[in-house]
Amino acid sequence: MRIVMLGGTGQLGAILTRHSRRKGAQVTVFGREAFSSPEQLAGGLEQSDVCINLAGRNVNCRYNEANRRAIYNSRVETTRLLNHVISSLKHPPRVWLNASTATIYRHSLDRAMDESGELGGNEPGAPECWNFSIEVAKAWEEATHPTRGFR
Repeated sequence: MRIVMLGGTGQLGAILTRHSRRKGAQVTVFGREAFSSPEQLAGGLEQSDVCINLAGRNVNCRYNEANRRAIYNSRVETTRLLNHVISSLKHPPRVWLNASTATIYRHSLDRAMDESGELGGNEPGAPECWNFSIEVAKAWEEATHPTRGFR
């Protein structure tokens, strides 16, 4: 099995890469530089079986303007580019797994949130940074749609 791992140098990516290799998979890891070279990315993805996108700037930071822009672009713009590259391949991966976030769901103390949970945004008393994270998550999900993913 050929796996292409984007963001594979981070904590989760490194663990998943080691695990996949132990199971016998051929894993190609791309870091941030891959997104500056769509041709290199296309070469790695062509005829691969699985694409796992874990790319994204660490959110453990102050949410100032520069960091917000980096968080947004590292998720949304890289996913749009990945979508564009995958759409252009003659033999694209059969499976594309894209990391996202549970931040898209409303802050809930009354019940657990899962895939069927309520989307968040503008809850009374919620900090503005929560709404930013929700908007990033929505845009990130949208960027995976083939007809709308790349500008």
